Amino acid sequence: MYLFSRKTTKQIAAVILSLSIIAGAAHAGVTVVGRYAGEFLDLGADARSLAMGGIGVAFPNEATAGYHNPARLAWAQRNAAEFMHASYFDNSYTYDFLGFARPYKKKAAIGITILYARVDDIPLTALQDPARPLGDDNRVVIRKMSSDNELALMMSAGMPFRWGWRCGGSVKLLYKGVAEKSAYGVGFDVGLARELGQHAAIGFAVRDLTGSALAWTTGRTEIIPPSILAGGSWGMGLPSLRADLRVMADLQGRFESRGEAEVIDAGVMSIEPRSGVEYLISKVLALRGGLLGDNITAGAGISVSSVTLDYAFQPHEELGNTHRVSIGLSWK
Repeated sequence: MYLFSRKTTKQIAAVILSLSIIAGAAHAGVTVVGRYAGEFLDLGADARSLAMGGIGVAFPNEATAGYHNPARLAWAQRNAAEFMHASYFDNSYTYDFLGFARPYKKKAAIGITILYARVDDIPLTALQDPARPLGDDNRVVIRKMSSDNELALMMSAGMPFRWGWRCGGSVKLLYKGVAEKSAYGVGFDVGLARELGQHAAIGFAVRDLTGSALAWTTGRTEIIPPSILAGGSWGMGLPSLRADLRVMADLQGRFESRGEAEVIDAGVMSIEPRSGVEYLISKVLALRGGLLGDNITAGAGISVSSVTLDYAFQPHEELGNTHRVSIGLSWK
């Protein structure tokens, strides 16, 4: 069974084509590949994922599938919502995630994702007298305080494909605001996923498929280059311990240099490996650990009835520790 009729599929394709034309028109001005322009889109979704090294392409939570891999929405059997709050750099940078998934038809579902990142208390400076050069009698003063805001709205769908595969896609609307300047953009993500028996799953996703454009009010356009993700998940039950064990791993390839943040240099692409393990006790308490690149992550979660609460921690000597808390809810 397919999620949309042929007529509806053509209408969706027309909308996507129109958005692509609009994004392409933005390229007519000064256009550059924006290094780290889409960094806030790579911050992840939920605490469970970060605790296991940032994995999620093959086996995410239902409410976070629209972000990690929209094809995984096709396995959603219940309505699900998840909210996450994270702090970075000793609370100077905050990041929030809100995800929702809803089964639409048999083996198909839709999802909505909101990402919001913010930096407050950014000083905007100017000379006391802009008409005169800098000097002892004309110093730099703080003109006012400002903030940096980054927002993404993603609308996703996952559905059956062929040969046991599920496919999915997302349309995302982007906004950035820094001081008096702002930018708007649009992007597209696609994904594939398949379960291999009862214990294993694989997934693939391409983010910013056509190169997401951010058109600034200054006339400058930044392009977020595509990135490719592949992941696998394997789990097993441990009846004698009343526990379940799951091991997961992802690779993300970006078509840009990451400088000192680059883990694996593969020529035109930089590759970041991620891996994690989850030990679930009596389907209530989860203990997790992982590697995000070469950084250790850890966390725990508790699930009671239809409510889950997860925590993740990532240490960093120079930039401060990252703490992430998320709460999830599912219902029929």
